[in-house]
Amino acid sequence: MLRAERELRAGAQQDKESPSILMRREDSSAKGNRPVASAPVPGSPWCVVWTDDDRVFFFNPTMQLSVWERPGDLRNRGDLNRIIEDPPHKRKLEASGDDHSDGSGSEDNSSDQSVKTKRNRTEGHASPEPEEAERGDKAGQTPPPQILLPLEERVTHFRDMLLERGVSAFSTWEKELHKIVFDPRYLLLNSEERKQIFEQFVKTRIKEEYKEKKSKLLLAKEEFRKLLEESKVSPRTTFKEFAEKYGRDQRFRLVQKRKDQEHFFNQFILILKKRDKENRLRLRKMR
Repeated sequence: MLRAERELRAGAQQDKESPSILMRREDSSAKGNRPVASAPVPGSPWCVVWTDDDRVFFFNPTMQLSVWERPGDLRNRGDLNRIIEDPPHKRKLEASGDDHSDGSGSEDNSSDQSVKTKRNRTEGHASPEPEEAERGDKAGQTPPPQILLPLEERVTHFRDMLLERGVSAFSTWEKELHKIVFDPRYLLLNSEERKQIFEQFVKTRIKEEYKEKKSKLLLAKEEFRKLLEESKVSPRTTFKEFAEKYGRDQRFRLVQKRKDQEHFFNQFILILKKRDKENRLRLRKMR
């Protein structure tokens, strides 16, 4: 366990954010870190995976993402230590040893298995509950996960995350970081790739958001005009009078800015005044 911790610390010093925390299948096989068992973390998209050299990493099958460090959304899980402390493959070895041992050797076998089990346990934590142990045993039957998607797919997932998390195109990386840093997809790229994709995303979203706002404003203007027509305002009606009477109407509120509301109202009143003037001129000619 101490050797594993030293290796993890050494790896973290080399690159805190880069793909050193992402583990490819071929890399893990070369180092002897072959996955031998896994167990799902209830209520989360993550699984705990044990390797044949008694190390533990976390795997997200949805994102095909594997990390050595505990993901942010699992840091406050009190049951996670109990899952880690009870590897299903170790439990199977203990059960097998108990079935084939005789009376005289049972105490020695029990002692050996106890020593092996303690290597994987975190100091100061209790043993797992029977229900959790049963869940971990079933999960141990799952095949070793496929780890790390191609770069193009990881970039796509990262872009989707920026969009889903409501990252603003008119903000900065530092100000928007808190929205995405705890999402598992944040770890799909290294530090340089993240900022590069963020800059590309922002440039694209500025144009898209401008079009979206323009489209919403046109729709709101059309609804506002319909309200004006239904209200039967006259050329002498003021904006204040109109706002007091119809200010609670949903169509009035669609135009969010006060200056836009007043601008659309004045445009409509100008049309009414022009129409009223034309009607008077027509009447004079008829006389």
